[in-house]
Amino acid sequence: MDLNNSTTPEAERDLAQTPQWFVDAVEQHFGIKFELDACCLIATAKCEAFYSLADHGVDSLTVPWGRINWCNPPYSDITPWIEKATNEASRGNVSFLLIPDKPEVGYTRRCRKYGDTIIHMPHRLNFLKPDGTEFLDNENKKQGPKFPVALVLFTPWGLTMPVRDVYIDFRKVGIN
Repeated sequence: MDLNNSTTPEAERDLAQTPQWFVDAVEQHFGIKFELDACCLIATAKCEAFYSLADHGVDSLTVPWGRINWCNPPYSDITPWIEKATNEASRGNVSFLLIPDKPEVGYTRRCRKYGDTIIHMPHRLNFLKPDGTEFLDNENKKQGPKFPVALVLFTPWGLTMPVRDVYIDFRKVGIN
């Protein structure tokens, strides 16, 4: 993915974390509990079990994942993570990958070929810095995301059926 237009400081690129409320809403919506965060820092882990190349030297792309996995991969190189999630699905595991929602790129075509479901959202997700604070612009104003993201579900069943496209507003999960 071309990050040349990114306003994220270079030292923080590929380290943005998913807000916990979003992960909680996904778990609640699907009635699951993620067992492994496959790509994180210690400070950004969304599960008790996690792999961190930066903090522990564990390359998540080379080791087995769990039964139900969360993954917010580095956006500078998404394809290997989609390949890994596809491989894990062939082993019977389920993985949720949070990726840029860009239908024109190659990694999206791979998701459409091997993914079970692509969940589009009617909002843009505000990621957090690795330390949990918000991204701010030069004027100290909250910096919004420049692109939408999609949540792609990889399952054993998705390998043999056409991908489904759905829309879910995770901001409303759990609201009566």
